[in-house]
Amino acid sequence: MFFKERPILSTEVLIVYGSSKGRTGRMAQILAEELLAKGLLPVLKNVFEAKPEELNRYRYIVLGCSTDGQGDLQRDFLDFERGMDDLDLTGIKASIFGSGNSRYAFYGEAVDILEAKVKIQGARLILPSFRQDMMSETPDGEEVILWARELATAIAAEG
Repeated sequence: MFFKERPILSTEVLIVYGSSKGRTGRMAQILAEELLAKGLLPVLKNVFEAKPEELNRYRYIVLGCSTDGQGDLQRDFLDFERGMDDLDLTGIKASIFGSGNSRYAFYGEAVDILEAKVKIQGARLILPSFRQDMMSETPDGEEVILWARELATAIAAEG
């Protein structure tokens, strides 16, 4: 595993998201708003603008990814996830979210893939991962706001 001394940015929360139809991106924006409301500083990045090694610079990381096809990561997230293989995320606290279609057998599988990845790399989950069903819920729905608020409150309480 790759490990180096890193300056931890404790008041900043890195949010990296991959969104094919904009839904997961909107969820990331809602989370950023809730973090700001708690006095935290969100760093919001579309996955194609982020590099996996950036995860090591933050005490808190949040990864959001929609599920494509039959349980695949959103296409922009594929290289990022592979690039996480050599990271040591020990001491970092993480959360995972995403959207998917419950009509598919592998509903929200991208969330499971990323959750497993951060755990294998040593991160600890702050809250259970969050999935939103694109067939019955909207990205601005109450369940997203409540999840974002709960996550922001949990991070602020640890700060």
